[in-house]
Amino acid sequence: MPRRTRLAAATVAVCCLASCAGIPDGGTVHVGRQLTVGGSLGDIDFRVLPAAPQRGATPSDIVRGFLRAMVDSDGSYAVARSYLTARAAQQWHADTSLTTYDDSALQITAAAGPESSRVVRFVAPRVGVLDPRGDFTPRAGAIHTSFTLVRAVDGWRIDRLAPGALLSTTDATRSFGFANVYYVNRSGTVLVPEQILLRPQPQGFTTALLRSLLSGPGGWLAPAVRTGFPAGTELLGNVPVDPNGAAEVNLSNSVRQATPAQLRELSAQLVWTLRQVSEITTVRLFADGSPLPVPGVPPSQPRDAWQAFDPAAAPAAHAAFYAGPHGWRTNGGDVRGLGAFRGATMLAVSRTGSRVAAVRPGRGGATLLVAGGSGPASARLHADALTKPTFDRAGDVFTVVTRGGRSWVAEVPISGPVHRVPLDGSLLSGPVQELRLSRDGARIAVIAGPPGAGRLLMGRPSWPHGVLRFGAFRVVLPGVADVRGVAWDGADQVVVTVANSAGGRELRAVDANGYTSRTLSTAGLAANPIDVAAAPGEPTLVTAGHAVWLDDPSGGWVRLGRGSEPGYPG
Repeated sequence: MPRRTRLAAATVAVCCLASCAGIPDGGTVHVGRQLTVGGSLGDIDFRVLPAAPQRGATPSDIVRGFLRAMVDSDGSYAVARSYLTARAAQQWHADTSLTTYDDSALQITAAAGPESSRVVRFVAPRVGVLDPRGDFTPRAGAIHTSFTLVRAVDGWRIDRLAPGALLSTTDATRSFGFANVYYVNRSGTVLVPEQILLRPQPQGFTTALLRSLLSGPGGWLAPAVRTGFPAGTELLGNVPVDPNGAAEVNLSNSVRQATPAQLRELSAQLVWTLRQVSEITTVRLFADGSPLPVPGVPPSQPRDAWQAFDPAAAPAAHAAFYAGPHGWRTNGGDVRGLGAFRGATMLAVSRTGSRVAAVRPGRGGATLLVAGGSGPASARLHADALTKPTFDRAGDVFTVVTRGGRSWVAEVPISGPVHRVPLDGSLLSGPVQELRLSRDGARIAVIAGPPGAGRLLMGRPSWPHGVLRFGAFRVVLPGVADVRGVAWDGADQVVVTVANSAGGRELRAVDANGYTSRTLSTAGLAANPIDVAAAPGEPTLVTAGHAVWLDDPSGGWVRLGRGSEPGYPG
């Protein structure tokens, strides 16, 4: 994807490199705060070896050492438990939760007390929580906890502490590897990536990846996706890879219950998940030791198979578009029917380029115009205010409607009546500036809040009782205000512009789960970036200084011309 590299090798105390991962091509990485390195995926077998308690350490030193030791979970946090008394080591339930915190604002203070005991207080900004499967959930706030220490024969040791593990954002990047596991969207047309974070595994990352895949999607994403694996399907043994790069995946007999369509879906899920491991060139499927044939593909499925399920395929219509001084213009191709939208704003084009929607402002409010192909535009909806339209994969239009002081989401199908989409009430407690569906239809990016104070939220659709609903919204850039111009540049990342501490604006790429964000270079722009457009395999566009700019990978930012409101199909 443009200007994006997720897999960067972590520098650790002990590391054995099988091959080198990519290094970010620009900007900085943020995991709640600015970082210098990112996580890495299974080509790298690494361990971080923290120090054991040192003689003469103060109570605060012991707590800091304990916190650093949680970077290594081997032996049920054996090194970290060496900082505890025997009783506390036996009673501490580390695996109940894992909370990440911003160590740049960490406060550790030791209270005065008797010679035999001390209380050390811990305060830090909370970044998020990680479940045992590796699914990250952003959760802004503060962590307030305390540790009670006693003086033992070999020095101070922690005797009382809260359950669960605490991990700084710096240590999280050193002890976890990023990876995606893939599921299928509700219509069965495309894969949906879910980012997980895995510790080094005794059986290897490849096996751990597939066990995570077979365990099913995390609770937040699950209502928006499905899996081709029949219930009860398990991985038997590990995943051997021969010298030619052939990976053998041996599944339990439950997989034989899969229909031909499910076999295709689960094969796509497996191949796309395993293709992240560079040594794998082909994948062979087995059911309890016997070959498992998949209709339409060879027994050895190549790593580049199942391109029809590509979650980040470039739009079928490659043209970018923007509002110029004399109407809508295109760059790099053509979009049919733009002439029907002269005088309209907030234009959107479907993924295939076959439908166009825009908003026409007027004295009495705003009107949603929709056109198919080169046909005339028809008025489908009128309200006091409308947000920029967004298309789903089927070509239906969605927009946030405000009428009479009340707001809701409208689904405008290709034909038939307009539907109201139930939405979390908390989202509509204030204005919604933008709502953008991901191209796979499994996530919804929203900028909520008044102009100048917009926050970036991520939600997902669900279908309770067969009725489409948008919900489960969560803030994915906590602490960042004045977000504008959200655009999906891939299946699991959005690009936005945000206000920075210097009084200007910057371009930021943000993971859909909020775990990391990265500042992209804006060197060469004549002014601060305001709005943004992005698409898989396409250069990023921004508006800056009343002009539209294109991020040319070979030459930096290029001015396309006077204009605003850039966009891509989809």
